[in-house]
Amino acid sequence: MDRFNEELVKVPFGTKSLDAVLSVPASVKDVQTAVILTHGAGGDMNFKHLVSLAHALTSDGLVCLRFTCKGLNLGYRVKAYNAVRDYLKTLVRFEFKNIFFGGRSMGCRAAAALARQLSDGSEDAVQGVICLSFPLHPPGKKHTHLQRSEDLKMLPSSVRVLFVSGTEDNMCNRGLFNEVLKDMKAETEVFWLQGGSHGLTVKGRPEDSVVDEKKKKKKKKKKKKKKKTNSDAYVRPNAIGYSTSVHFMQISMAAGEFWNRVNISYPCATSTARIQFTSTTVRIFKALLLENNEVLKLLHSKVLQTEIRVLYELMYILNNSFRGNKTFKGLQQVEQCVNKLNNMKLDGALQDLAELSPNRIQMALCKKTGECDVPSQPVLEWTSLKLLGAGKLLSCTLSRCSRAFTLAKQQMKWEEFLVLNLVITSMLSRLWVFFRGLLVSLTNLYQQLLKLLEAVAQAQPMPYLTDMVLPADMAEFLGPSDAFMLKKHPAFLRYLKDQKAEPQTWKKASAKFTNKKRVTIVKEDLGVSVERGVSFDAYVQLSLSKSKSVSEELSKNTKKEKFKKQAGEATTFILMSANLEEIIQWCRSERMKKTQRLLTFLRLKCQKMKCLEAAGYK
Repeated sequence: MDRFNEELVKVPFGTKSLDAVLSVPASVKDVQTAVILTHGAGGDMNFKHLVSLAHALTSDGLVCLRFTCKGLNLGYRVKAYNAVRDYLKTLVRFEFKNIFFGGRSMGCRAAAALARQLSDGSEDAVQGVICLSFPLHPPGKKHTHLQRSEDLKMLPSSVRVLFVSGTEDNMCNRGLFNEVLKDMKAETEVFWLQGGSHGLTVKGRPEDSVVDEKKKKKKKKKKKKKKKTNSDAYVRPNAIGYSTSVHFMQISMAAGEFWNRVNISYPCATSTARIQFTSTTVRIFKALLLENNEVLKLLHSKVLQTEIRVLYELMYILNNSFRGNKTFKGLQQVEQCVNKLNNMKLDGALQDLAELSPNRIQMALCKKTGECDVPSQPVLEWTSLKLLGAGKLLSCTLSRCSRAFTLAKQQMKWEEFLVLNLVITSMLSRLWVFFRGLLVSLTNLYQQLLKLLEAVAQAQPMPYLTDMVLPADMAEFLGPSDAFMLKKHPAFLRYLKDQKAEPQTWKKASAKFTNKKRVTIVKEDLGVSVERGVSFDAYVQLSLSKSKSVSEELSKNTKKEKFKKQAGEATTFILMSANLEEIIQWCRSERMKKTQRLLTFLRLKCQKMKCLEAAGYK
C-alpha cells in the first residue's frame, strides 16, 4: 500500500465552515481524479468504513476529501456537498478531470441528489457515485421507497454507481432494491455483504480485521478480472474500504476491451474535418449513408418493437408461475441482451453520423469548392467501437435465441405447455431473423466506415484509439463460429429455382430430341439406309450407346470414389462441410435428389459441430 498524507481543512459554507480531511497520495504527483465522501445522519467523517475507504482510495493514487455535516435536512446536506465540491475545484495544486461522489446512508442520498442536479445543468457532470448502505426506505416502511429512489432513477447513463449494502439491512429491502436497479439508466454494480446490517456489521464477527490480510486480498483481487454484478460475499467490516475501492477502481478505470463498454466516452475533439472531395469520396458516402439508413430502418422497425413488447409481456406474465422453468430462464437471457442493446443507444450514434455526413445538396456544393466537411477520425473510430460492441452483442443474442428455441421445442416434444411454447418459438424465430439481418447490415456498415476512416486519417490524422487496432472485418472480430451467421444461405430459394428450371430443361431437351428426329427424317431417305445396310448400322448405334452409358457410369464411380476419399481425409468439421458442399452441388447437377437431401442434412450437423470445434472441442 502506498503512503499518503492527511491534513485537516476548513471548507467555507455560507457564514459557517465545515470540518474536512484531505487525503493526498505521497508518491503520485499529477493526480487527476478525486473522491468526496461524507457520513450518514448520525455520525461524522471519522466513521470507520469511510476512513477505511478513503485510505484505500488514496493508496491507489486518488485524492480523497471527507467532510462532516450535521443535519437531517436533505436539501441542507446537498448544499453542503456542493460547497465541498466547489472548494475542491479551487485547489490550485491539482487539476481534476474526474470527480466522484460518495457517502454512507443519508450521505449517499445527498451525493446522488447533487449528481442528478449537476447532470441536468450546464456544469460538468460527475463520473460516478459510491453508495454505502443506501437507505431505500425507513425501517418497516417499504412503501416510501419511491420518493428516495427518484434521484437514482433520474441519473443519466453517463454516471456509474457502485452500491455496497448488507443482506440484513432493515432500511434496504433486497427485492425492492432490485426493482429500482431495473429502472435506473445509469450503469450500476452492487456488492452485497452477507449478513451485514445497515451499519455494515456482521453478528458473531469481530469488527477489527487483520490489516496484513489487505495486501494479500489486494493481490488476489487484482489477479481476478471477472466482474460480478449484484454479488453476495462475506467481507470483514474493516476490509470493506479496500473491497469497495477495488470495485470502484474497476468501474472508474474500466479495465478490459474498449468496445465492451455500454457507455464509451465520447472523444473530446473536433467532430468534423475538411478533406478533398473526389469521386471516390462520393461513392463511399453514398454507400455509407445507404447502409446507415438500412440499420436505422431495422432498429426502428415497428415489427421488431412489437416482438420486443411481446417478449416483455411474456416475461411479466410468466414471472411467478414459470420462475424455475428452463425455457423461462432462456427468455431472461434474451431479455437481458435486448436491454443491453437498448442501453447502448446505437441509433443515436448512427443518427449523429448521418447528420455529420454531407447530404445530396451539400455534395453538390462540395463539387464546386473541391472540399467538404466530414466526420473526424475520433468520431469515426468511436462509431466503429459502437458497431463492434453491437455486433458482438447481436451474435450473443442470436445464440441465446437459439438456445431458448431449443428448450421450448424440447418441451413441445414432451407435450408440455403446447400453446405457450408455440407462441415462444414463433416469437423467438422472428426475433432471430430480425437480429441476424441487423448483424449483417452492421457488418456492411462497418466495412464502409473503415473505408471512410482510411480516407479521413490520411487527410487529417487525429487518432483516438492509441492502444487498439480496429479489425479489418466484422467476421474476423466475431470469430469462426459467429461469422457463419453473416453468410447468405439461399438454399430454399435455390431449391425453388431448381424446381422451376427442371420443366424448362425437359422442354428444351425434348425439343432438341424432336428436332434431331426431324433432321434425320428430312436428310436421309429410307432407301439409302437400306442400300447401306441396316444390320451394320444398328450394331454400330447399339455399341455406341452402350459405350457411352459405360463411360458415364465409370465417371460417376470415379467421382464417388474421389468424394469418399476427400471425406475420409477431412480432419475438421470445416473441411468436412466444404467437401459436403461440393458433393451436394455435384448431386444437384446429376439430379440425385435423395442423396442431395441426405447430404444437406449431414452438412447442417457439421455446421452445428463447427461451433463446438471453435470452442476447443475435438
